[in-house]
Amino acid sequence: MTGKKKITVITAIAVLGVAIIIASVYGYNYFSKRNARQDPNDDSRFEVLKINGSYVSSDIMQEESNKFFEKYKRNSEVLRMNDHERNDMFLDQVIERMLLEDYVNNKSGVTATDSEVEDYINRFIKARYSDSSLGTFMSSQGYANEEEMKMGIKGYILRHKALYKAAKEKNVTLTEQELDEGYEKHKIQNKKVNIKHIFISSQERSKEEAKSLAYEIYDKLKNNENFAALAKQYSDDEETRESGGVIEELRAGFNEAVFDNAVFTSEAGQLLEPIEIARGYEIVYVDKVTDFSRTRDEYAELLTVEKFMQSDAYKEWFEEYKKNYDIEITDPAMKAFRLFREKQYEEAAKCYEELYLAKKDGYYIEQACEAYKLAENWSKLIETGQLAIKDNPSYVQYYLYQAEGEFKGGDRNKARELMKEAEEKSGDNTYYLDLIRKMYESQGLDEDVKRIDEKFQKIAEKLKGQKT
Repeated sequence: MTGKKKITVITAIAVLGVAIIIASVYGYNYFSKRNARQDPNDDSRFEVLKINGSYVSSDIMQEESNKFFEKYKRNSEVLRMNDHERNDMFLDQVIERMLLEDYVNNKSGVTATDSEVEDYINRFIKARYSDSSLGTFMSSQGYANEEEMKMGIKGYILRHKALYKAAKEKNVTLTEQELDEGYEKHKIQNKKVNIKHIFISSQERSKEEAKSLAYEIYDKLKNNENFAALAKQYSDDEETRESGGVIEELRAGFNEAVFDNAVFTSEAGQLLEPIEIARGYEIVYVDKVTDFSRTRDEYAELLTVEKFMQSDAYKEWFEEYKKNYDIEITDPAMKAFRLFREKQYEEAAKCYEELYLAKKDGYYIEQACEAYKLAENWSKLIETGQLAIKDNPSYVQYYLYQAEGEFKGGDRNKARELMKEAEEKSGDNTYYLDLIRKMYESQGLDEDVKRIDEKFQKIAEKLKGQKT
């Protein structure tokens, strides 16, 4: 219905994809004939946000739009929002990116040397990825070559250092328990191993028989019998049996936790005692370990930054830092919503009223009424309520807005007339009747409250009769 708050649940967002968010964010309809005739190189259609007097570029807006979509495309809470609420979230995302980039690159005072970048790549990237998979990694990160990768890594190092500096300034610290628990998981998750294994299934035999056989094989291996031969003879893993049980570049997370905890905390050259898993027993020889984990101190910095970014301390720090910037939302609808969200109701109402006069969209006039109401500007609420009723004389809420303005700053008799009209138009709609009842009650009009209660009773009896 025209004028009602447009709360849209987007059920086809995965099909429409990024275009939905771009169209709503930029106030630009990709499906309209008018905009189809626009010059595709005209960046003015993306000009919705200025920081320190300069528009955020269309490329950045596009990048952030894609990120926003990927981040929230399955988030039910965000999908239940209307376009204006999502757009406001998107603007916050863009503002945060721009200000953090400026802090990292220009305000924090941190640096990253070429040797730090090389060390990072050797320890944490080339150690993690083989020559054959390094190209896949770079492609997945959008790097065309190693030089671009170095630039990206340098940016990551700078960001980490800058945020760690901010975290320390806000006195964010870790407990020993947080560090101990996190670091153990980190070490396991940041290794790859080459192993030989023999799997003894408890599905093919009883659990007791599987355990007995596993320890029998384990004893043979301790007596230096050939691992590959025993794997071919005994292993129930058909995929690796013929190769002698060899698995290369195994990472944590693909097996049970008890297996990972045993294998990824071991050293190269260790033969592990049989590991009991859900389907039997694993006998493992650790052939090679490649460790690309951080040191404990390096990990403590990582965890401190992570804790900071998820804390109220970060929100406080960012809001304080943001005061150094002149941020201007130039899209009228986005500006109005932001003013309303920040409780600048008078200014928001003026913006919404101007939007309505320009676009004749009932959403804007309703928002103007709500804002004037919250601003307690009763004369403007009366005036805007009259305009809204003229736009849509069947929408009950408009009568209530004007009536409230009349009750609190105008003519009570006029307010009573408007309430009677609202009653008539509500019919048996209990939602609107309840709003009307609350208005009467707030004004101490007990007889009118009683009349509405009688209506509720009649409606309830009517519904009961229909059911029987």
